[in-house]
Amino acid sequence: MSAEPLLKVEGLKKYYPIETGLLRKVTGHVKAVDDVSFELRRGEVLGLVGESGCGKTTLGRCIIRAIDPTAGSARFLPAPGEAVDLAQADRAALKRMRPHMNMVFQDPYSSLSPRMTVRDIIAEPLRAHGVPEAQVGPKVERMAQMCGLNTAQLTRYPNAFSGGQRQRICIARALVTDPVLVVADEPVSALDVSIQAQILNLLQRLQRELNLSFIFVAHDLSVVEHIADRVAVMYVGKIIELADTQDLYARPRHPYTEALLSAVPKPDPDSVDETILLGGEVASAANPPSGCYFHPRCRYATDKCKAEAPALREVSPGHLSACHFAETLQLRGVTPDQD
Repeated sequence: MSAEPLLKVEGLKKYYPIETGLLRKVTGHVKAVDDVSFELRRGEVLGLVGESGCGKTTLGRCIIRAIDPTAGSARFLPAPGEAVDLAQADRAALKRMRPHMNMVFQDPYSSLSPRMTVRDIIAEPLRAHGVPEAQVGPKVERMAQMCGLNTAQLTRYPNAFSGGQRQRICIARALVTDPVLVVADEPVSALDVSIQAQILNLLQRLQRELNLSFIFVAHDLSVVEHIADRVAVMYVGKIIELADTQDLYARPRHPYTEALLSAVPKPDPDSVDETILLGGEVASAANPPSGCYFHPRCRYATDKCKAEAPALREVSPGHLSACHFAETLQLRGVTPDQD
């Protein structure tokens, strides 16, 4: 894995205006993504986790410009000398970068056109980027086979396939242009548990064979543990903890992460650890609380947490946390500490 980052996100924001009255006057903003910064290394899988509505899907879509961010930068370096700020790039620059990045969507049922054959679905990105028709067929067949589809299935329509097979089609479509960056937006959450493992194994194999970099969006931490090299935890539009997967699962440094990890099923039937139940509701992105956004639900909160917003900082080598007491709290993880 190269030390040079493939993607460097700095201060990325996505605000949606709140409009009221007949004149549609802007009276506030929903801060879906609020000042997010991180780096993605080449060949790395970065897990992006958090409760529904925390902004993780919006962040992924902002990065690849499926939606336009409000502010910030996302410096993308698919090859030496090809650096571009995706957040500020014009249409021509984006079109040049599109083959190098793609997205796997959550729902394999609604993300495939029922009027197109599997062959045409997978070929569509190639044709959109002007790949000669003589090269389209071999590329489609190669990628379909890598994703576990046979050539006989390419003439069929999506309604003939199960959810797991449809997700394989979605993955083939996303990878057929040979991208280096893939945003996978909860790619297994709509699938049966028995199929989830097959798709995760497929993504892991493709990531190794094609040297892909993934931003893997999920709400299930037990899924992320097995595929991600590092994990970023989001809460109300902000990254509040980021660390290597093993380190974060063994030694969480934020109370919110501790609560999420307590809900991960334990393989030990004799385990007596209890799930940490968070009181109250998730803070509103339109009207967040003062200080630390998590303090109304945090059992460790003090007056300092209510008054002062903590910065995301490095609390141990490679481990970032946005908690005033990250160095002193003894938080419970789910995997044995290796130290």
